Amino acid sequence: MPTVTVYAVLRAATPVDDATVEAVAATLRPGDPELRVWREPDRAALRASTDCDAEDLDAALELAHALGEELRERCPGDVVEAAALTDDDSLVWRAWL
Repeated sequence: MPTVTVYAVLRAATPVDDATVEAVAATLRPGDPELRVWREPDRAALRASTDCDAEDLDAALELAHALGEELRERCPGDVVEAAALTDDDSLVWRAWL
């Protein structure tokens, strides 16, 4: 199975500070050494990415959606983007808000 990078973006209901990023990173997928959680400079978006195995990009996009939902469980807001990326291709979903 190929390794794919999955990525999710959450538009937070309230500004995201460093403490929020640290709290989410500490509880989101413990033990995942590839997991990265960060915020945008405007503090409205919380982002997460990790690598995982998936049969194809469609399956990987479902994993990206799951990552977004896990973000939403830890920080109130709306998942606005989910993506699956390989070295050769990508598949992106964006919310219509």
